[in-house]
Amino acid sequence: MNTTLGQLMERNVLEVFGERDSGRRKSVIGELYTEDCTFFEAGDQIIGRDALNAKVGHILEEAPGFVFRLAGQAEVNHDHGRLRWHFGPNGAVPVVTGMDVAVFKQGRICSLYAFLDKAPTISGNTEDLQKQHEQR
Repeated sequence: MNTTLGQLMERNVLEVFGERDSGRRKSVIGELYTEDCTFFEAGDQIIGRDALNAKVGHILEEAPGFVFRLAGQAEVNHDHGRLRWHFGPNGAVPVVTGMDVAVFKQGRICSLYAFLDKAPTISGNTEDLQKQHEQR
C-alpha cells in the first residue's frame, strides 16, 4: 500500500464523511481533494469541493447519531485506491456497509466512487434507518 494515499483515503472516511461540522469538513476537503473533484454514487454525481461538502452534510443530517468507521485498511494500486467502511450507530452493528474507490491525481483525490454493499431497504428518513437497526 502506498501509505500516503492510503492514509488520505482513511482521513476521507473519518474527517470528511465523518465530520459533522461543515467548516472543519470544508477545510479537510480542501486538503484531500482536487478543486474539480467528482463524487459518484448510484444515480448521483457531484462536482466540486463545495458540492461535496453539501452532499456529505446532507448524508450526515439524514442519520443523526450515526458514525462512519473503517472496515480495514486502504489498498492502493498506483493511482487508484479502495477502502471498505461501515455506517451506523456508534458501537452497534452497521446499518450501511460499503466501499470507496478513489482515483488520485498529484497526491489528492480527483474522483471518488461509493459502492454500497448493504444499504437500508426502507428508503426515507432517519426514523426508518433507526427502525431497521432496532430490528436487527
